[in-house]
Amino acid sequence: MPHRRRLAALALLFTAATVGTCVYPTEHDSAVHVSITPLKILIRGNDTVVTATAWQMRGPGDSVAIPNVAFVWTSSDPKIATVDNAGHITGVKSGTVYIRAAAANFDKDARSAVDTVRVAASLEVDSLRPGLARYGALVTAFGPGADDVVLATIHNTPLFPYPFSATRDSTGYGRQTFWLMPPAEPDTAIFIGNGVVTSDHDTTIVVRRDIYEPDDTVPYNFDLDAARPWPGTILAPVLIFNPALFFEPLKRDQTFGADWYRLSQTSGRDLTIILTAPSVPKTFSTFITDSLAWDSPNQTYVIGPDSWTFGPTSHDCHGLGFGPSEAAGDSTIVAFKSVPPGVLHAIAIYTQAARYGLVVLEGYVSELPADAHEDDNSCNAADLRGAPASPFRDTLAIENPHDIDWIRFHLAALTTVQFRLHAFAGIHPDSLKDLDLYVLKVPNPGDVALQLVFADTAAGSDVNGTALLAAGDYYAVVLDFAGTATYYEICVANVLTAPRTGPGAAASRRRSRPSSEPAARDQRRRRVLPLPHADTGEQPVLLLVRRGCLGRGGLAQHRQH
Repeated sequence: MPHRRRLAALALLFTAATVGTCVYPTEHDSAVHVSITPLKILIRGNDTVVTATAWQMRGPGDSVAIPNVAFVWTSSDPKIATVDNAGHITGVKSGTVYIRAAAANFDKDARSAVDTVRVAASLEVDSLRPGLARYGALVTAFGPGADDVVLATIHNTPLFPYPFSATRDSTGYGRQTFWLMPPAEPDTAIFIGNGVVTSDHDTTIVVRRDIYEPDDTVPYNFDLDAARPWPGTILAPVLIFNPALFFEPLKRDQTFGADWYRLSQTSGRDLTIILTAPSVPKTFSTFITDSLAWDSPNQTYVIGPDSWTFGPTSHDCHGLGFGPSEAAGDSTIVAFKSVPPGVLHAIAIYTQAARYGLVVLEGYVSELPADAHEDDNSCNAADLRGAPASPFRDTLAIENPHDIDWIRFHLAALTTVQFRLHAFAGIHPDSLKDLDLYVLKVPNPGDVALQLVFADTAAGSDVNGTALLAAGDYYAVVLDFAGTATYYEICVANVLTAPRTGPGAAASRRRSRPSSEPAARDQRRRRVLPLPHADTGEQPVLLLVRRGCLGRGGLAQHRQH
């Protein structure tokens, strides 16, 4: 009996010991697996701690975490990254390493966890895609820290960052998009960011044409109703933006090149069109029109029979040529109020290869606020506004460089009309201001040319002149010759005085620069490129100023003639 009791006591003690120390029977080790919180990317020289968890699988898709498990950590290459038994990992040098965590409580049947960790510099670019691209195309850099790139270049040509494109995923992998800028050539891309200079490992093949080519005799179509590039941001008004377009080199027999864009919309809105080529100022001209076509047999551009144009020395009216002289501009910015549904054409005529940028904005953007008569950038717009009551007097604005204002007025009978114009002092020196005034008869159906009845194109921005005009409708056209935004005051009023007679009666004071006399030939289908117009020899008559706009205040001292 005592022997049996001793055996029973030993058996009980053995059982208790087993329950206290062998919680996880080895026969179930195959149902145990380990997971590691993914790290993926570790910046070289940095350290971090990762965690592991052991799981008991109870059935398909069903597992429960096992507490109080010790893990054994190992690195496949301690020269790249080290790890201790607390899961503390240190990045040593760039490369890829496998970090393994095994549950120490279980035998080899328990499945360990392995995480692939990339040790990288604070900026490493794995690729720039696509590997073949035209100017103006979007290319994206991928890699650790790519979202922190502050400068990217290809063949010493900077790439232009695409707004809001820099992102980083949860693993630390970055990306950023850029426009491919002219005059980049095929080469490896260089990136600077986070104090690191690095390069892409591949060569980007650059096609030395922009993404909208060919667009010289066939326009590239933009739908202004399409999705905007950056909705819900500060850049939401932007409809079109590309800073990396290219005036392609001219062929041997070419004297000029052209890039042509067709802008369509189904609803009316304010629009601003901007085209800049800062590296080649005064070597290109941009024209806006409501109708444009390519005349292949005659190898020229033609406008519609009732169209208008806006551009240097080209302000056609109802399909008829009007080419007032203007100084060459450095860039083009044209703002329109209430552009109706339909189509606008923008065409840039250039003589030298260069990078340029194109922007189309919803809204009216100008150096000076829009005056009460906008939109008045064309005779068609003036027709819609109608004729103001006579006498007409107002303070208006040349809102942007090389802007033009069309003002329609009506005369009920043969009348002597006085025209006065004065530019106010503003943010620019008065010496830079140079406004011109033209008076044109509103054309009738069947007219083959515009009739110029008065012009003052003398240097400066003061006009004081008169003309004897028959009953009918006319346009007073104020043009910014020099390219300086300014406020000005204009007055159009009747006066009572006798006309001068004889061959010396002249209607215009002109500079020695091309004028825009009526053309004898039919110009209802004419070139957009400015051409001299034949002079019909028709001269309007000047009258001495006696009354009209005098003595009403506001107009500063004017010259009389």
